[in-house]
Amino acid sequence: MAVKLIASDLDGTLLDTVPANAASYRAALEEMDFTVTDEYYAASCNGGHYTRFLRPLMGGDPCDADVERVHDLKKQYYAANMDIARKNEALFVILEALRPTHYLAVITTGSRQNATEMLDHFHCTDWFDLILTQEDVVNNKPDPEGYLKAMAHFGVDAAHTMIFEDSATGL
Repeated sequence: MAVKLIASDLDGTLLDTVPANAASYRAALEEMDFTVTDEYYAASCNGGHYTRFLRPLMGGDPCDADVERVHDLKKQYYAANMDIARKNEALFVILEALRPTHYLAVITTGSRQNATEMLDHFHCTDWFDLILTQEDVVNNKPDPEGYLKAMAHFGVDAAHTMIFEDSATGL
């Protein structure tokens, strides 16, 4: 029986999805006559919520519908870019060792669609007892709502929770 919780961010932590996300956003943005470099995406967008990082890439004040259009296009391109993502083998070794005594949760600012597609692609969806995405919280990271929700779900306090993150937003 699990008595502790390990909660992990998905993008950049559990899986190195930065190249897949950057390529997908670049393709989506280019359809709207904007672009993003891999370097800029990694430094300024990774770990953030799309409603915050897309606006500067789209001239600073795009309408909400255009931001949503880019995000929807990105989700469509994502499946074609999954092969350039990489599994964090070291973290999976840790998770495998602790699975018998810990609940495992994924907390991501990404969409449920992209999160489950990526976890399915790496055949690890069934490793996790809970997957929380942007659709499951009111306040995305840097707000701790997702992590607090996971702790409440399992009845585990902060002293018995380990969190893996990679970005300043997540931290």
